[in-house]
This record gives sequence, structure tokens and C-alpha cells, in this order.
Amino acid sequence: MRPLTAEETDNLEASSSDTIIGDSLNRLDDSTDYEQSLQKLKSLHHSQCLFNRNPPVPDLRFRFNDEGVLHGDFTCAGYHQGYDNMVHGGVIAAIIDASMTQCLMGHGIVGYTTDLSIKYRKPVFIRRKANLETSVKEVKMGLLYSMRCEIVQDHNLVVQATGRFFKVK
Repeated sequence: MRPLTAEETDNLEASSSDTIIGDSLNRLDDSTDYEQSLQKLKSLHHSQCLFNRNPPVPDLRFRFNDEGVLHGDFTCAGYHQGYDNMVHGGVIAAIIDASMTQCLMGHGIVGYTTDLSIKYRKPVFIRRKANLETSVKEVKMGLLYSMRCEIVQDHNLVVQATGRFFKVK
């Protein structure tokens, strides 16, 4: 199956009268079940991904809470730098996309990114720990998953992102 074009994604969203929030997700018993689903789908469909083989941010670790929200902590090094002392925006975008993909896999969904919107509210600084939280916000027609991610550093909201993923498996 091929990914949807931008026009097909917009048409799917526009024609959808079946909007489901939350309950259509695979609700699992606890964070261990989300982790097991993630590991299974990563090994079947995502084993050669850059973030799985040779992570560009080595200390990036994801974990689920019991409600299926993905949390992660990371510290970017000097080689992740864009402007002086700041993490390159492309590195942040890749971390967000990876977190959304892995959050979906934890819910038993394999999906391709259809769009990603990022608001860089404040700089993300190198050599300082940052925390992220990623969740599924909405499902349309059982195929189009809307995601949300926020990154906090030094108790400040620094990045907010939304993305949509088309379910392929």
C-alpha cells in the first residue's frame, strides 16, 4: 500500500463524519503492554530505522505510562547544534516524528507521517536535559491518527507539535 498524497489526506479529513477521540485506540492494561506492542511492531516493521539502529541522540529513551502516553528524556550534545548552544531544529523534528511513530506502535498501529507541524516556542539548548510527552489526540475513520507532542526544558514549554499519521497496518 502506498502512502496517501496530501490531496487524498485532506479529502479523507474533509469527508470524515466519523471522528473518534481516545476510545478507538488499542487500550492496553498497563505500560508493559504498550512496551510489548512497541517492541513487536518495531522488530517487524521498523527495525532498520535510524532511531532504532544507530540513534542520533544516544540517551533518548521512551516509556509509556498506564494511559498510553509516551514520555521521553534526552540531552543533545554539541554535534546536534544549529545556532550557538541551540539544538538544530531538524534534530528536534526527527525526535518528535520518532516519538509519534513509536507512540502509535505502542497502541498497535503502524502509520506513515502525512504531516508534521512544529512550533518552536523557545530554544532547546544543547547539554541540558529535555522531556517530551507524546499522545494520540484523535482518530478519523480508523485510518488518520492525529498526534500531539510537547517538549519541556528547564520547566519551560519550548516546543509544541502536531502530526497526522496514516494507518498502514
